[in-house]
Amino acid sequence: MQINMRGKVRKNFLLQASPFKKLLSVLLLSVLCSSTSPAQGVVGKIRDAARQTNITVGSPIVNESTEKALKVIDAIPELSETIHRYNERYGNDSVHATRFVDREPDEKNTIDKLIQNYYDVVVVSDSAHQTMRWYSFLVRKDFQEVLYYDLKNGKTAGIDDWRKLWPATEFLEPKTTGAK
Repeated sequence: MQINMRGKVRKNFLLQASPFKKLLSVLLLSVLCSSTSPAQGVVGKIRDAARQTNITVGSPIVNESTEKALKVIDAIPELSETIHRYNERYGNDSVHATRFVDREPDEKNTIDKLIQNYYDVVVVSDSAHQTMRWYSFLVRKDFQEVLYYDLKNGKTAGIDDWRKLWPATEFLEPKTTGAK
């Protein structure tokens, strides 16, 4: 078959080629297009960023004050035990439970006292595929008080109230099967 382009007669290479040459041409073209695509660099960066700490919840803030806030959270024995047991059972280089400071107190915010006076510490399970927020705690900027922030109801509660509804170790307990 001939194709007329701007007055010139040309033969279509793919129509005259053998099936092997057609297949080879298609494969070569697909390899060249996929390996030199500028989008691959962007996709790689996004994939690598997702593997780092928790882009869906926020980024950890690390300084001397936030380390003090984390020490206050680590003093809650039930929470430390849950994180430890989760990591012991499920943790590896790509799956783990952790806690970090997501927000520092904002002195300029005069409307919301929680934002003005408290560190926001989140406890999450983090993997390469998803991040799941378990809990949010608020640590007062003088490090003398910890509140639990109930995401479902949108209110704060004391740690003692959190302990009453705290079911965290239930999913860590080994499942027992009863003999019938």
